[in-house]
Amino acid sequence: MIDKLSYDEVMNISKELKEQVQIVENVIKKHEIDELVDFIATVEGYSKFLENTIEINKDADAALSDLKAQVK
Repeated sequence: MIDKLSYDEVMNISKELKEQVQIVENVIKKHEIDELVDFIATVEGYSKFLENTIEINKDADAALSDLKAQVK
C-alpha cells in the first residue's frame, strides 16, 4: 500500500492519467494549443513517477518480508 491506497488503485490512477494525456495531446494537436505541452509533460511524468513508486514499494515489501522470515 501507498498511504491508504492499494498498489492496484495507484496503478489505476497512473493508467487514467496516461489516458487523459492522450486525449489532451489530441486536442493540443487539433487546435494547436502549444501552451499545454509543458503541462501534459508534467502529468505524464507524474504518471511514470507513480509507476516507479509502486515498484519501489513492492521491492521494499518483499525485502521486509524476507527479513521477517529470517528473524522467526
